[in-house]
Amino acid sequence: MEQTKKTMRFQALKKFNQFSLGVRILLIVFFLFFLIEALIQVIPFIWVINNSLKTAEEFNYSDNSMALTSTWAISNYLKVFTQFRVNGEVLYWEMVWNSTWQTFVYLFVNILSSLFVAYALAKFRFPGKGLFYGIMIFTQTIPIIGTGAAAYKLKFELGMINNPWWIWFSWAVGFDYSAFVMFGTFQGISRSYSESAELDGANEFQILFQIIVPQIIPLVLALLVTNFVGRWNDYATSQINLYNYPTLAYGMYLFQTASSWSEDGKVVYYASLVMSAIPGVLMYACFQGLIINNLSVGGLKG
Repeated sequence: MEQTKKTMRFQALKKFNQFSLGVRILLIVFFLFFLIEALIQVIPFIWVINNSLKTAEEFNYSDNSMALTSTWAISNYLKVFTQFRVNGEVLYWEMVWNSTWQTFVYLFVNILSSLFVAYALAKFRFPGKGLFYGIMIFTQTIPIIGTGAAAYKLKFELGMINNPWWIWFSWAVGFDYSAFVMFGTFQGISRSYSESAELDGANEFQILFQIIVPQIIPLVLALLVTNFVGRWNDYATSQINLYNYPTLAYGMYLFQTASSWSEDGKVVYYASLVMSAIPGVLMYACFQGLIINNLSVGGLKG
């Protein structure tokens, strides 16, 4: 393994030296730019972790919040389970549960509805196909602030507001970014698969779920990961539509102000921020290699 790494480094250096002086300078500039950008992204997270390990006295009476902690107050993470609460009664574990079920229900209905819409638009010809495709594109260009009032009124009239049994219907959009990405992927898949399956007597659902979907598993995983992080960190949906079922993101939004009235509220708040980021980090860590290694794999063999 070590010899392989040395060989790869040698080949990369050899290829770098083959470039002209101007190209090498440009590559170095790009490297430094992205290195600085990476540090800008990482430093705030390190700052949060550092402050989550301070005692209340060290944080409240320190003149420099960037100073490294000398106490390592791990107990702040234990206090999250007892002191982190919103509306006087909703505890941390309840917000974890709300975040979990809202995220996974959203992922299931959203990806499934997007799959059906994208497959129908890509593989079938029917009256109004161009109109539906235009709607899919149009919905990507309208900011949520432009449709928020109308969407809320519709959900209210349908009894979806603060109703966990019905709100999921509003998540089964089917005309969002996931459908747009799947549409392009479906168009690139050869019809030879579908035609061969039809000759063997397969119906459309069998073709979709047994022939087509296995070919786009990397894409589905990528959409699941990106949508998971976005939904897990989304506080607006809980704030507007499910305010009696606060998620972690909405709970931290509420606790941010309330923590100012507690002596150790701020350090507990930072500890909760670190804990809430763990699921998203784990998702990327677990699926990054799988997505990168399988994203270009197809089913046709030459």
